[in-house]
Amino acid sequence: MDMHIYMGYCGWEAFKTLAENYFLVDDHPLFPEMQKLLAEVEVTPAEVSEMLLRSEDVDVALQGLTEFLREKKQGKQTGEAGQA
Repeated sequence: MDMHIYMGYCGWEAFKTLAENYFLVDDHPLFPEMQKLLAEVEVTPAEVSEMLLRSEDVDVALQGLTEFLREKKQGKQTGEAGQA
C-alpha cells in the first residue's frame, strides 16, 4: 500500500529544534538572518539537516546553511522574474 505523508517546510521553530539537537545551541549571531530567510524560502527539514551535517563546527555549519538559504532565495527571485 502506498502512503503519502505530508511533510511541511522547515520553519523557524523546527530549525531551532534541529540546531539544538545537532549543536546544543539555542542562540547564534546568524539566527536573526536565518529566521528571516526561512520565512522567505521553501526548504524541507531534510535539506536543513543535510546542510547542518556537513560540519561538526557550529559556525561553519550555520554559515553553510545561511549561504544555501540565500542561494535558494536568489533562485526563487530569479524564477519569479523570468515568469513576469
